[in-house]
Amino acid sequence: MKKLLALLLTLLTGAVLTACGLTGSGDGNGGGGFGGFGGGGKGSGSGEELSILAATELKDLEPLVQQASEELGFPISLEFPAGTLQNSQDLKHGKYDNAIDATWLATNRYMDLIGARGALADETKIATSPVAFGVQESKAKELGWDKKQPTWGEFADAAREGKFTFGMTDPSASNSGFSALVSVATAMADTGSALSDEDIAKVGPRLHELFQAQSMVSGSSGWLAESFQADPDKADAIVNYESTLHQMRKDGAAIEVIVPADGVVSADYPLSTLTHPKHEGAQDQVKALADWMLDHQQEIADSFRRPVGDVDNLPAELGDQTVIELPFPASQDTVAALVQRYNNEYRRRGTTSFVLDTSGSMEGERLDSLKQIMTSFIDGSASTDTGNVALRDGEQVTFQSFSDTPHEPVTGTFSTTDAAAKQKFQTYVDDLKASGRTNIYDTLMEVTEKTDPASGISSIVLLSDGAMTAGRSFDQFKKDYAAATNGKGSIPVFVILYGEAQTDQMQELADVTGGAVFDAINGDLSDAFKEIRGYQ
Repeated sequence: MKKLLALLLTLLTGAVLTACGLTGSGDGNGGGGFGGFGGGGKGSGSGEELSILAATELKDLEPLVQQASEELGFPISLEFPAGTLQNSQDLKHGKYDNAIDATWLATNRYMDLIGARGALADETKIATSPVAFGVQESKAKELGWDKKQPTWGEFADAAREGKFTFGMTDPSASNSGFSALVSVATAMADTGSALSDEDIAKVGPRLHELFQAQSMVSGSSGWLAESFQADPDKADAIVNYESTLHQMRKDGAAIEVIVPADGVVSADYPLSTLTHPKHEGAQDQVKALADWMLDHQQEIADSFRRPVGDVDNLPAELGDQTVIELPFPASQDTVAALVQRYNNEYRRRGTTSFVLDTSGSMEGERLDSLKQIMTSFIDGSASTDTGNVALRDGEQVTFQSFSDTPHEPVTGTFSTTDAAAKQKFQTYVDDLKASGRTNIYDTLMEVTEKTDPASGISSIVLLSDGAMTAGRSFDQFKKDYAAATNGKGSIPVFVILYGEAQTDQMQELADVTGGAVFDAINGDLSDAFKEIRGYQ
């Protein structure tokens, strides 16, 4: 009742000030999000827009935030530039100081881990959502998981016996994969305390058993969900946020949503003001929005997120399973060691092909940049703020350059400790020269025909700075690709748009093969290559 009276008083005061012409002159619209309401967005307080850096999986709550904007009397925009891990790193480095007012990430605990808490002035938890498995209904029934809540160990047992495969986002790039990796290691250690280096050594063999069944990897939760729904043969399940999985199920996905019985690390969605917000009135606006969200917990529950306050009608799907919350790691070094061992020891090896345009238009700075990037993958220096993205131990790697025709490739098993293996790839990169025309589709077909999805998580990266000017047509490629992959599974092509590449055709190429497009025309080529590594 006190919150309601305070809200009514705020609205009444804002209305009086508006009538007297004393309010600010906010324009009511924000870049990348949605603005306020009629009358140019003027409202209570300063009238300025509240800009919020939000977790990508919260996009479905934009209508609820719009309702809050209208009722509170000031415009609000949600912006989704990256995932929680990268956003946390950017906040640590001050990227959003005086540019964004607030954050609404999956969690602030990662910020605590990396020493970035000083970037935030406050926090109010709005909801929780544990990581969970979305298991195809037929597989859940086969394993008896439609009638019980299995543990992480039971998932690992099924994986070891060859009865179960799954997809998960890269824990170096995405919070859902990061949370799942921390969850399974902590649950299997079973100490009741935060994960330690000794725990990782103890549970390593069991983690290896589980992650050998990983048949899909992704840099984002959204792409993982879409790819799984588009091609259910890729995996028996995916790991994602419980809320996302229930939304998929509501939209028709035939999955059982299962939270491992022995515990998980949940997203807790805190709404926080930056220590250095874009405008002075931001903290009061964030408090008003947080209070509003806490007064609308039923709507939060209806989105399949677990409310932090009381609700009249909790969706039955959220009451069917017990959620045990595990402790979050206290040491960044421990987490870094866990992620490093996941990438180089636990997970199933990938089969990665880099298809590199060396036609005449790549001469000069473009080819020099490409060589520098590929060298960083070989020598191990390629990294982002959230982890190393260089080539991994045991990864099956192909470098395939092309111009008028596909060139002779170099292929082998990469090893971070084998100098000869590394030198073989480095020599290939050093010898790249630019000349001739652009034969994209003959080259892609040659690589596709040599790639066996059964050998590991397979992917092709295509970099071209122009349109096809030699070889088979795109229409012919689509027919040949369908024939070549029939019976052995699709092989996604991840396209880096660069130079004068044909945007529409490259997007269709990614769609046809189940890949994605990364824009280096308006961005950094090195960043595009690094981002793709989360999908390999």
